[in-house]
Amino acid sequence: MKFTSAFAALALSMASSALAQNKCTEFSPCSREGYCDSDAMFCLWDLCDPTTSYNATSCWQPEGCTSRTTTFDSSNDVIAIRTYGGNPQANAFLSVFEPNNAKAANGQLELDMTYDAANNKGFGATVKASTTIKYGKVTARVKSASVATGVVTSFIIINEQTGDEFDFEWVGKNPAEVQTNYYYQKELDYTKMTPYAMADTSAAYHDYTIDWTAEKTTWLVDNVPIRVLNRADTLDAATGVYKYPTSEARVSFGIWDGGNSGAQGTQEWSGYPTPWSPTTVYKALVESVTIECAGEQLPSESESESESESESESESESGSEQPTDSTSEQPTDDGNGEHSSESGEPPIKCRPRY
Repeated sequence: MKFTSAFAALALSMASSALAQNKCTEFSPCSREGYCDSDAMFCLWDLCDPTTSYNATSCWQPEGCTSRTTTFDSSNDVIAIRTYGGNPQANAFLSVFEPNNAKAANGQLELDMTYDAANNKGFGATVKASTTIKYGKVTARVKSASVATGVVTSFIIINEQTGDEFDFEWVGKNPAEVQTNYYYQKELDYTKMTPYAMADTSAAYHDYTIDWTAEKTTWLVDNVPIRVLNRADTLDAATGVYKYPTSEARVSFGIWDGGNSGAQGTQEWSGYPTPWSPTTVYKALVESVTIECAGEQLPSESESESESESESESESESGSEQPTDSTSEQPTDDGNGEHSSESGEPPIKCRPRY
């Protein structure tokens, strides 16, 4: 489920030059969460909504995958999205909300959440990779921010427009646990989360890996597999569709306030209330991120859709009907950013709440 943050809406409305009533204009061509503008904050593929942008070419094209390790030794490894010039080789990660609470410091990515007294909750951070991925292995060395109830840390691979997602999440309510989950095409199925018990995740760094292939996805902690999702097991017999995420996506990290979110289910899941003082700062830390691309990375979702359609046509001609993955994209009405919202809050999905 996508959780629209009031912070996110405010940040976007302040940053945007035009409100997207129906379609954006040629001067502010890119639409994001109901607002229009012309820079990366609005035009970046996956954040930009092509259905309400000025035309079919307004949103930037996906960059494709680049295998690399980012160690956050340079301030250029993560920058505010407003300053991004469009070169993914120069900047590995982009902080997608304003104010910017993410930075590379002390050889690590720091995601801060500070107190917003006006709204009595935290304002966090979300960063997204400047490149996309469609199958591959991503390993992040993370120290969670689970030092207090209500604080949520996330490491996800997500397509904001289709809703396909794989994730690791840590909640302050259970610091000695990491949760794994996946979502298919924005379906609000809250039964797929699986917890994994371990030592206090806020006390030390651990390696968390999502190994995503066309046939299965494996979650690993410190190189030990803790969960496997087989595509074959996601078949919906009623529709003949494999409900297995296949959309090209971005790697993302975030921190947000679940305890003071105002949504009962979210608060119960994360723990509540989140303790705050005027000087409190919660930090999620990422020491390194390694992206290993698998096979040929497609530059756009449309190409994979065309291939899928060709395969379906071939099967029809041969008289063979096979269950297929649904590839139709749907517009996003979330407003979050990490889940985009994270302005501190990523979309709130993954658990029964509301």
